Amino acid sequence: MTYRLIKDLIAYKIKFGSGFEKELKKIVDLSTCSEQKLLDLKEKEFVKQFRNAFENSKFYKNLYQSHGLTIYSVKNLSDVNKLPIINKSIVKKNSADILTKSRLMVFKAYSSGTTGTPLQVYRDFSSTIKEYAYGHFFQQMHGYHLGDPVVSLRGVLDRNTVSYFDKSNNVLYISSFHLGADEIGRIHKMITDFQPKVIKAYPSSMHILATELYKANLELNIPLAFTSSEVLHDFQREIVEKVFNTKIFDWYGNAEQTVAFGQFNDSYYHEFPLYSHTEFADNHLITTGFINSAFPLIRYKVDDMIQLAPTSNGTCVVQKIEGRDDDYVILKDGQRIGRLDLAFKKINQLLAAQIIQNTVGEITVNLIPDKGFTKLDNTQLEQNLKALLGNDCRIKFEKIETKGLIRSNRGKFNLVVSQIEKK
Repeated sequence: MTYRLIKDLIAYKIKFGSGFEKELKKIVDLSTCSEQKLLDLKEKEFVKQFRNAFENSKFYKNLYQSHGLTIYSVKNLSDVNKLPIINKSIVKKNSADILTKSRLMVFKAYSSGTTGTPLQVYRDFSSTIKEYAYGHFFQQMHGYHLGDPVVSLRGVLDRNTVSYFDKSNNVLYISSFHLGADEIGRIHKMITDFQPKVIKAYPSSMHILATELYKANLELNIPLAFTSSEVLHDFQREIVEKVFNTKIFDWYGNAEQTVAFGQFNDSYYHEFPLYSHTEFADNHLITTGFINSAFPLIRYKVDDMIQLAPTSNGTCVVQKIEGRDDDYVILKDGQRIGRLDLAFKKINQLLAAQIIQNTVGEITVNLIPDKGFTKLDNTQLEQNLKALLGNDCRIKFEKIETKGLIRSNRGKFNLVVSQIEKK
């Protein structure tokens, strides 16, 4: 047995051992609880996390005492508004002091994206296992079980490595940096021969694979697709589900472990029991995580914009994750315009697009057109963008190949890439 096989087996035993099974059982049991029972449990967890932070975190003790609070100030969820809201900037400056445990008992994790400095957070073994359990619970509800054959598109493989098979997990890893036309035939054969039940990837990686397969007149048959870590745009979902003959279910969470929503058959995103407490304010999320007591984030503002489902009735049901604050075009008057994916709806002969902004009031739209894309389609797209951005915004169009899409070092994608220097 090679070193890598041994390493994979050890990793599997750690991830999916007795601790994982225990946490998964808890989540399954919680999923059958009444709404009132869950609310009571959530209230207890919120108070527990608050007191843990007050007693054991230098940052929180100073913060709360400066607001005239004591350890007994929060007795239930109705007291939540007594607590100040914190944001990414505050966490960046105080990450070491937020810890409730020694640094020797935790390890670092980072948020990731196409722009901005990653946020450093901390996790311990317990929070990591709980994260795995919630993720598996979500996928299990849609029909995936441990041991089912999975294709995973990953950006962490060596750039010279196209694929790697993890026998312990029954996962075929394929590098997301090798999805171009020169490798597409080989990748198609590998996946077809493997006969996966599931494919897992960033939406943009799935979209690139689907686009290259479509251009080569190839398709796959994979019953389930799980996406995460990026905004899932409608144009991506459409071509992936068509070419893979699949159904996508999206997971929304963050590296800070303060929020988790899963997409279900109604297309809405639903929260998971006792993962966190979520408040909604001005289309943003104010979150308090429950699974990480070593690095508690209480009333933490998440920068993503969300749209509540019309049937929410005060519960945490989300219709659409609209994107980060960075996913905006800045006009000459300083106005920030988002939700630009609307401009691409009903442009049927377009395989992919990305908006690049280097100068305020100007954008370049990189297009990957289908064979039937015409000047009329281009004109319609320009009109759609001007309806959102106004006539003063200069728009330039460029045709590119999929390899020309800008992604982060980890392979993540944004519809809008702002290259304007942040002040």
